[in-house]
Amino acid sequence: MPAIPVTVLGPAESGKTVYLASLFRRLAIPRPDIGFHVQLPPEQSTLLNRIYQQIASPDIWPDPTKTAAISEWEFTCSVRTARNQTFSPFSIRYLDYSGEHLTELDERVEGAKRVYSRIVESEFLLVLVDGAKVLRFFDGDFRLADDLLLVFSHMMKSEAIVHFVITKWDVLAAAGHTLQTVVDCLMKHPDFKDGVGTQLRNNPVSGGVRFIPVSSVGLDFAALGPDGRTMIKKGAFPTPLNVEVPFMAVLVDLFNARLKEMEKRAAPEAQWIAQRSQTLKWVRMAKDKLPLVQAVLRTAAAKSPMLRMVPDHMVDALAAYAERKVAVYSERVERDIARLRGRMLQVASQKDALTALVALFDAKLAEFEAEHPGSHLIEGGTPWTTTT
Repeated sequence: MPAIPVTVLGPAESGKTVYLASLFRRLAIPRPDIGFHVQLPPEQSTLLNRIYQQIASPDIWPDPTKTAAISEWEFTCSVRTARNQTFSPFSIRYLDYSGEHLTELDERVEGAKRVYSRIVESEFLLVLVDGAKVLRFFDGDFRLADDLLLVFSHMMKSEAIVHFVITKWDVLAAAGHTLQTVVDCLMKHPDFKDGVGTQLRNNPVSGGVRFIPVSSVGLDFAALGPDGRTMIKKGAFPTPLNVEVPFMAVLVDLFNARLKEMEKRAAPEAQWIAQRSQTLKWVRMAKDKLPLVQAVLRTAAAKSPMLRMVPDHMVDALAAYAERKVAVYSERVERDIARLRGRMLQVASQKDALTALVALFDAKLAEFEAEHPGSHLIEGGTPWTTTT
């Protein structure tokens, strides 16, 4: 299977190279909670590891990518079996470049021409959105929309599948935001809402648009400084969060797009896992609303003879029942994923390895979507909750 080309779009300081270095560090060795690892050419491994060492150091950040620099990084996905065999069924080639090539794209410049051509021809666009700018967006600083307007103008030239990666998620999480509140906030801006809406309407084969929160350093590594722009390191060791999710989504969305093109139904097992994940999501939502239900019932009971027939212990029992449902479904989803990881240990060919990886990635994405409602927008559904 040839390398899947992915173009990483993002203005300067959105964290493109830092993200790729963090992705390499997270996936460079097999980990029990992931089930696969990646390999790069030796010179690329050395360079990304050096960048990551700068990230992990207590007092410096990596230098911004120079305007002239354009790099392609090829991540080969590998599976090591129980017999100590390694299969590498696919790879992803990321194009990384200086953000100025995007915001000041001059088609007369050779490097800019290469970026422009790649955008037009891309099957996947990974749009990095600076989480620190998103935080300022909440406070009425809409300069992020100006940057993203240029991204959308380039997106319109491509028929690619689009993943929005919200970087520096540690900053937004520290401020108490969820992915749903971030998507809702962005969708209140007409340019962003119309850009996403156009993507959903004009590219039905893509299967929607994903929003994926990531932190290249983890939730406790750095904090936003007093100026609201500078990231100050706390002295901890970085623990990347969700950086592998866009990597997995590329393969799953590629396969889903191919299935749509051939008008085939998804595999029964994939449907089964997706249905279970959807049930988990709704049960979790019901559980979150139970305190409100309890308060309403108890307040209304004082005014309604009929509601007084609903004793407190019945509402409490309902809460306990929901707690058990969440636990049971969570355990089942985890067992499904563990079973799929185990299947990869038994693969005997590149085809088996690819089949097992697609199933594992699909299950992991279903679990991710249950934990982050609103992360996958689909045309014709109810993709966001923005009010006007």
